[in-house]
Amino acid sequence: MNPQHFRRLYDYNAWANRRTLESCVALAPAQFTRPLGSSFSSVRDTLVHILQGEWFWHERWQGRSPAAVPTVQPYPDVAGVREQWKPIESSILGFVNSRTAEDLERVLHYRTTEGHPNSQPLWQMLQHLANHGSYHRGQITTLLRQLGAAPAATDLILYYREQDGKAFDAAIDPERLRLLYDYNAWANRRALESCAALAPEQFTRPLGSSFSSLRDTLAHILGAEWLWLERFHGHSPTALPAGLEFPDLAGVRARWGELERRFLSFVGGLTASDLARVYEFRTTKGVVYPSALWQALQHVANHGAYHRGQVATLLRQLGAKAGYTDLIYFYRERSGQALD
Repeated sequence: MNPQHFRRLYDYNAWANRRTLESCVALAPAQFTRPLGSSFSSVRDTLVHILQGEWFWHERWQGRSPAAVPTVQPYPDVAGVREQWKPIESSILGFVNSRTAEDLERVLHYRTTEGHPNSQPLWQMLQHLANHGSYHRGQITTLLRQLGAAPAATDLILYYREQDGKAFDAAIDPERLRLLYDYNAWANRRALESCAALAPEQFTRPLGSSFSSLRDTLAHILGAEWLWLERFHGHSPTALPAGLEFPDLAGVRARWGELERRFLSFVGGLTASDLARVYEFRTTKGVVYPSALWQALQHVANHGAYHRGQVATLLRQLGAKAGYTDLIYFYRERSGQALD
């Protein structure tokens, strides 16, 4: 277990949160709090949920078991939310930066909000919370676009490019990476299942997200996985598959099933030395960036979580139910624990 990996992951999480908050500054107060039918009604409420989640899990890491998230003052602007967030961010970064490899492996026991006993090693809890933030930042991006505002880019690969090689020592180990991709496949399948109840016209209806419709958002997740797998095999595609290539949900499922098998096979055969190797990947615009293989793979999984958050928002706005895809639920299912 590599403590540096989690230090970098939480430095990224704070970087992405700050960029997201900054992108909300341009909203008028009425836009910031406008109900839009997402998992948490407004931009403000979604930001507060990410904030509350960080407080909640930090409490569990300290050996406490809150029965509910705290009530947060309903500030009408970004400045109020940002001020509440600062001490939480500082506490979390201090906690993560002081963990050892032994700390990360330690199993922590707690009770769920319904009172059920659960336990996970600390590294799983840390991984979940960072994934949770990416998922809900994706939802904020959808809401910002629907309000006519410009969201900030928070892709993990952009963070690593800003680091310019300084994070190459923070590798994830092969076993944890394989588990992360088992989760990614599980979450993608659940997202697809959630779309099965939609009428064809709902599936392709423009809703003003990063990728117009549910179909186009799913096609983007699929396309990004295909593009990066091509890069891992030495190719440099110049474009992703277009949403129009998939006329219906069955078409998305069929293409994704084969891609998932190929991706899991690739990840399953990687060694620690493979993951640490630095490659020069060419973007669709022809720009070449160096990246360790583990960084690119971690980015693809994080990218999927971000856009699955958008899928959940669009499903809710269409009156459909979004199935849960939280990483902690994946770990709980595997160990037979209570899901609440």
